Amino acid sequence: MRFGWENGQRVPVNDRPGNDAGPRPERGALVVVRRLVGIMLADTNPALGVECMALVTGIGYEGSSMAEIARRHGCTRAAVSNRCGDLCDAFGVPRTRAMRPDKNRDRCRQARLESLAKQ
Repeated sequence: MRFGWENGQRVPVNDRPGNDAGPRPERGALVVVRRLVGIMLADTNPALGVECMALVTGIGYEGSSMAEIARRHGCTRAAVSNRCGDLCDAFGVPRTRAMRPDKNRDRCRQARLESLAKQ
């Protein structure tokens, strides 16, 4: 058995698989935090990424449209929409009302590909 320190006291540490008393919610939260930090660190425009995350999660959302967010960050509304969609997919969050459903996005993508093929 291994021991660790908690609140200044030595306590046994149970880290062997199969001996857990049940699921540990902090592990799930840690995975989400790691994923979020990784995405933000790899982001070329972290401020835009944070604002998109706020839109997707509803945290601190002030009612700004994707077009307004795009103007503030010097990009297109489509870029904001794509980034929000990617964040929804990465975290398993349902798309907001401000975002097109997957079915509509697929139709738009298909129409765009067809228009490019005709050129």
